[in-house]
Amino acid sequence: MRRADRLHAAYLATHYKVLLPGKIFTFRLAHHSPQLQTLHQSHRVNCSAFLTAWNPFSETISAQENRLAQQALLNDLHNLNIPCVPGIGVDPTSQWPGEESLLALGLPRDVAIRLGKKYRQNALVWAGSDSVPELIFLM
Repeated sequence: MRRADRLHAAYLATHYKVLLPGKIFTFRLAHHSPQLQTLHQSHRVNCSAFLTAWNPFSETISAQENRLAQQALLNDLHNLNIPCVPGIGVDPTSQWPGEESLLALGLPRDVAIRLGKKYRQNALVWAGSDSVPELIFLM
C-alpha cells in the first residue's frame, strides 16, 4: 500500500475528539455531527476546522517541538480572533499516539488550508454549514 493510501486510511479511521468543559464529543469524517452543529450554532458560526501542528508531514518530532508548534498555531488563531476548543485526534488502533488539536470555530476553508500548509500538515478536517466533517489533503 502506498504511503498516501496508508495516510488516507489512517485519517478516515481517526476519532476526532472535541474537549469541551465537562463534556467530550467525537466526530468522524463524512458523518453529520449533531454536536458539531450545536457548537456552530452556539458560537454563531457556519464552519470550523480541526487543526494540529503536531508531527509535520507525519514525521515524529519531540514533545517540546510539538508543544511549541501547537502554541504558535494557537497564537495565529487568536490573532485572527478565532475561538478555539481543544481537541485530540485519536488512532483507534493505538499505532499512532494522539495528537493535540484545536477546533477553530468560524475558520474559513481557505484560511484553514493556509494554516495547515504553514504548519506542514498532510491534511486537515473542515466542516461547513452541514456539519459534515471532510478531509482536505494539502499534499
